[in-house]
Amino acid sequence: MSAPGVESQLRDFTRQLIEQTGGIVDWPADQPQGQVLVSETVARSLGQAAESFPIAASGLEGGLSLDLGGEFIDAAARTLRAFVPAQGAFALSNVPVKKAEFQRTVDQAFGWQNARGTVLQGSTTLIVYHTWWFQVVLRSEDVWESLLEVTVNCDGKICWELGSLLDAMVVEPVGGLSRAAETTLRIAAADAEQRALTAAGPFLARMENRLDRDRQRLREYYRAMLHEAATPNRRAKTTPSQEELAARQRAVKLEYHRKLADLEERFACDGLVRPAALAEFHVPGLAIDVRIQRKSATRTFRLFWNGVQKRLEPLRCSRCGNGAFNFWFTNEDVDPVCATCHQA
Repeated sequence: MSAPGVESQLRDFTRQLIEQTGGIVDWPADQPQGQVLVSETVARSLGQAAESFPIAASGLEGGLSLDLGGEFIDAAARTLRAFVPAQGAFALSNVPVKKAEFQRTVDQAFGWQNARGTVLQGSTTLIVYHTWWFQVVLRSEDVWESLLEVTVNCDGKICWELGSLLDAMVVEPVGGLSRAAETTLRIAAADAEQRALTAAGPFLARMENRLDRDRQRLREYYRAMLHEAATPNRRAKTTPSQEELAARQRAVKLEYHRKLADLEERFACDGLVRPAALAEFHVPGLAIDVRIQRKSATRTFRLFWNGVQKRLEPLRCSRCGNGAFNFWFTNEDVDPVCATCHQA
């Protein structure tokens, strides 16, 4: 993402954060600096001494700078935890759900490669999703940060992209969470880690290139130092012995390996995936029970048809945990195995 895009997101995020706490932000889009008015407790949380203070994207002294390399991330996280609810539950407005051809719908979407699937029944339901937002940070010689969104079907236990669906629909707050956060956190966090590694690919490649460049510089420098240590100085009054020359070379090699270890430590990458917020959404849909028969063994699975997106969601693979539509099944337990795991 370009620097102007990041700055725009930071401005929007900070404005929403401050307004959620009851504060006021006066920062015109065409101005490099604005002014904030908040309560005393919020000001302290943001690291400010006064209730009114200036705000800018970066380089501001005596105010709030939205600089990812400074104290802003810690101050924003502290304020979020203290003043903004991190959990909420919402229901989509009533959406008529009608589906009669359950068997054909399932047969068109799924492939049972070594088993027979029979639809038992289908009924209308509210599909419960947990949408998690994670703060992801990778620290090496430089820092990469992002905010990732992951949605998990609470019953199907698969990650499912609702996309812009929720932005286009009218949602209404309901009571507290109907499903415990712990039931989906592990699944969502694992998906966020994989997505973070993909999204941070250019950053990781850049760090690797820098590391290779600095390794080469060290190698060339100490190669020259080693050559110098192994060569007697013709201008010296005394000629060093072979033992002295060997000692010099050992000292150069030790220093080279120490510098190389320091370099590796400096470029080592530490990662953090921290849950920032959770929203539960209730979406009208269908629950379709399917009986899978593999030889003499049978097992019933529940599939979900999203009534807003008008499509079936995938089934969870018993091995990798990913959602898929094409399956093989084990003989005794009738465990679903996706194509990737089946070929592994």
